[in-house]
Amino acid sequence: AEGLFGLASSLRQQNARMTALVIGRLALHIKPDFPIMQTLLAEIFESQNRLQSTNAIYASINGNSPYSWPTRLRLATNLDRMERTDDAIKQLHAMAADTDRAEPLITLGDVLRRHERFKEAISAYDQAFKRIEKLERQHWSLLYARGIALEQSKMWARAEAGLLKALEFEPEQPYVLNYLGYSWVDQGVNLDRALKMIKKAVALRPSDGYIIDSMGWVLYRLGKYENSVRELERAVELRPED
Repeated sequence: AEGLFGLASSLRQQNARMTALVIGRLALHIKPDFPIMQTLLAEIFESQNRLQSTNAIYASINGNSPYSWPTRLRLATNLDRMERTDDAIKQLHAMAADTDRAEPLITLGDVLRRHERFKEAISAYDQAFKRIEKLERQHWSLLYARGIALEQSKMWARAEAGLLKALEFEPEQPYVLNYLGYSWVDQGVNLDRALKMIKKAVALRPSDGYIIDSMGWVLYRLGKYENSVRELERAVELRPED
């Protein structure tokens, strides 16, 4: 079974996914309780957007396995993608009750934020922060996510503080630079600093239509209309569907 896992993993890397699935099924026939193989098969199904098959495999992984916890989080995320959001939320609440780890609450906040349930998302993120003993560099994304939910909920003072803290950890993070800069521009404050931040974001992500759009917006607010038109037309070319 372990030899077949190595073969299936190699085939997957070569995009021979159907053959990898067949070999993976054979490995599980030989050794049904084989979490690393189960995870590999689930990831192949997930890459094909076969989420029901993906979740069936995730659910079959032994709860005592170290693979169980991350796959339960992915199962919940997939439930949301399958438009079973209430089931996803229920599972994440249950996981949060079973542990003092922050991950299920972070995932819950992300699910709620995607559905524009911003105040509920803030509550989930706030609970997650309480479970983190010390904020470190990797927590910039959590500060950013909560900042978005706070800004959308008109809690700008908290949002701004969180976004600035995220930039302390990741000063070159283009999405944080863009979101904070755009928010300042939208409020008509800190325009010069916002322009510098968005210019930096553009330099880091020159093909991102959303960031180019922000550049056009700040130039518009500064009265630089010709330059603004140029940037906004670039944004349209990069994101014509938006």
